[in-house]
Amino acid sequence: MKKIILPLLFLGAVIYSCGNKDKKATPVADNKDTPIDSSLITDSSWGLITKKTKMADLQAIYGVANVKDERICGPECADSIDVTRIYPEKNNEFIVYWKDSLYHTSIAFIETYSTGGSYHTASGLKIGSTLEELLKVNGKQIIFAGFDWDYGGYIQDYGMGTLQNSPVGFRLEMTGDGGSELSGDSEFTTEMPEVKRNLDKIKISTITLSFSKGQ
Repeated sequence: MKKIILPLLFLGAVIYSCGNKDKKATPVADNKDTPIDSSLITDSSWGLITKKTKMADLQAIYGVANVKDERICGPECADSIDVTRIYPEKNNEFIVYWKDSLYHTSIAFIETYSTGGSYHTASGLKIGSTLEELLKVNGKQIIFAGFDWDYGGYIQDYGMGTLQNSPVGFRLEMTGDGGSELSGDSEFTTEMPEVKRNLDKIKISTITLSFSKGQ
């Protein structure tokens, strides 16, 4: 079961949506010759979603049938959390977490861990990208929690690299025949030999965009 962690900072942007609630809204851009990439994750937007997006906007953008409220298990299942799933049970699913889960007027963060989704950053990072690729984008060492426990694989520090203050966060997982040497409630850094040996086996399993911190 996936767990929750709030990422870092946020920046603002604006969306404009219209059309029938049961149909996808037509994206509106200042430059009509520049289409909006609905799969692009930036520091201030998730496709057409920004910090000002509300429940009615989600229904207009994605269609009412593709927007579903659900109660899920929180961290360590100590409590439950009300979220909104977009494209539930489909390859391009992602989850919206609300600051106000009752009224759905302010988004805290958005998360995806769907392996079939097309969501990506401008630098090409996506679900399944390797730690080696993430390291190249960041440019500095990365510190993460060991695997195989509730908070396993969460990145704890980017060594003051390009991703240090980004509101886009990542969680890692070990794939293939990864050794138990990287498991447990411990910190690991990409400078360690045991991590370097597995840079192509450690991959991004979750992408999160936070609209919360910094307000």
